[in-house]
Amino acid sequence: MTCNVPSTVSKKSQTYQWYKDKRPIPGDQQSLHIFISSVEDRGDYQCQTIGGDISDPVFLYVIFHDVILQRPPSDIYEGDPLTLRCHNVIFYEEINTKFYKDDQEIRSSEFDSTFHIPNITMSDSGLYKCTKQIHRYDDSTVMERSGVSFISVKELFSPPEIKVTPSGVIVGDEMTVRCDIRLDPLRGGTELHFAFYRDGRTVREFGISNTYRVRSSQLEDSGKYTCEVRTESDTVRKMSDEFYIPKYELFSPPEIKVTPSRVIEGDEMAVTCDTRLDPLSGGTELHFAFYRDGGPVREFGISNTYRVRSSQLEDSGNYTCEVRTMSDSEKKMSDGIYIQIHELFSPPEIKVTPSRVIEGDEMTVRCDTRLDSLRGGTELHFAFYRDGGPVRGYNVSDTYRVRSSQLEDSGKYTCEVRMTSDTVRKMSDGIYIQITQIHDYTVQNIIRLVISGFVLSAAPADNIVG
Repeated sequence: MTCNVPSTVSKKSQTYQWYKDKRPIPGDQQSLHIFISSVEDRGDYQCQTIGGDISDPVFLYVIFHDVILQRPPSDIYEGDPLTLRCHNVIFYEEINTKFYKDDQEIRSSEFDSTFHIPNITMSDSGLYKCTKQIHRYDDSTVMERSGVSFISVKELFSPPEIKVTPSGVIVGDEMTVRCDIRLDPLRGGTELHFAFYRDGRTVREFGISNTYRVRSSQLEDSGKYTCEVRTESDTVRKMSDEFYIPKYELFSPPEIKVTPSRVIEGDEMAVTCDTRLDPLSGGTELHFAFYRDGGPVREFGISNTYRVRSSQLEDSGNYTCEVRTMSDSEKKMSDGIYIQIHELFSPPEIKVTPSRVIEGDEMTVRCDTRLDSLRGGTELHFAFYRDGGPVRGYNVSDTYRVRSSQLEDSGKYTCEVRMTSDTVRKMSDGIYIQITQIHDYTVQNIIRLVISGFVLSAAPADNIVG
C-alpha cells in the first residue's frame, strides 16, 4: 500500500504512520508491504504523515478461497474504467475463465483472467461472478471454483437542472440560464463542461461555465431550453429536462381602431393605436406613428392617437400604426384597417326649368344633392354662379329664380353647396343656359311682309318656280 501526499511536500524527509482498523501498526515508510497475506490482514487501512491529516480508509478484503473476484478497493464512479480479475491461488493452474453479471454470462476466455469496462455506467451496477476451471500442478483433477462481488457504481454528478433568472423575462432584460448539478464531494476536483440548447439547437458550445447569459432578451430567445454536462474526458454526459421560457412581450402587437365607427366627411376622426404594456416593464416610454396606404400621416410621437379634425373623402385608405420603444430596440406594426370616409352629401347637380327658356320666361335653376340619411338634420347652404361670377350668395334655398329671363341671363351656370360650418363644400359641373330671343311682330315688320307677298303675286308666270 502507498501513502500519497501532496506533490508540494518533500517525501524524503517525511515520516509516516500506518493504521489498521484505526489502530497504529508498525511501519514508518511511504509504502506498507504484506508479503504473505492471511485472513487476519483483513480490515480498514489508513495512513498519515507526522503532523498531517489522516487519509480516508481503504478496506482490504482477504479471503481463504481457491478463486476470488478481485475489484478496485475504492469506490467506483460512473465514467471510471473498471477491471475485474478472476484470481486463483498460486498452487493451481487455470484452464478456462467465465464472467457473469446477475447470472448472465458476459465473457469467456481460456487465457485472459480479466474483464474490463473502459467507461462504467450506473446501469453496470450488479452482482458479478467469475468461474474458473483449475487443477493443481501435481494433480490432473479439474475443479471449478467461483468468486463473487457486488459492484455498486456511484453517481459522479446529479442530472443537471436548468434554472432561469429572473423568473419572468421581458424583452430587453438580461437573462441568465444556469445549469445546476451536484458533484460528489469525493470527486470535487473533477472538471465539468456545460453546453446549452434552445429548441434542440446549440446556443452555446461546451465550456467550463455553467451559465449562459443573454444581455438583451428578444422574443426569438423564447423556447425550450436544455443544458448538457460532460466530463472533460467525455466519459460521462447528462442532459437536463426541458425548461420552457415563454414569450414575455414588452408590449403586445398593436391594434388599430377608429372612432366613430362610421366616419362621414366633416366629422372629427380619431385613429387609436392600442397596445398592452407589460406591467413588469416599469415606466417604459412607447412612441407611435401612423400610416395611410403605406405613407406616413404622422411621425413617431408619444400620443397613441392620430386625429383628423374635419375628415374629407381623400382621408379614406388603409391605415396602419407602428409602436416602438424610445431606444428603438423593439418595434411592432399593426395589421391594416380600411377607413372609408362616407359622403355627407352627394356632388350637386344643376337643373333648369323650363328646359328651353324664352326671353321673358320665369327661369328656375335648382341645385340638387342627396344628404346622408343618418345626417338628415344637417343644414346646407347653396350659392349660384354664372360664367364664374356669383349671381346669388349662400342661402338655405337650393333654388335660384329669374322672374323674367333676358338675353344677358344666358351663360354657364354652376352651383356650390356647403355646410354651415364650411367644413365641407362641393361644386357642381357647369350647365349652359341659352335664353332664346322672341319673334319681333311690330307694325313695320307686318307691312314689310304684306308688300313682299304682293310683289310675288304680280310677277310673270314664267318667273314663278313650279
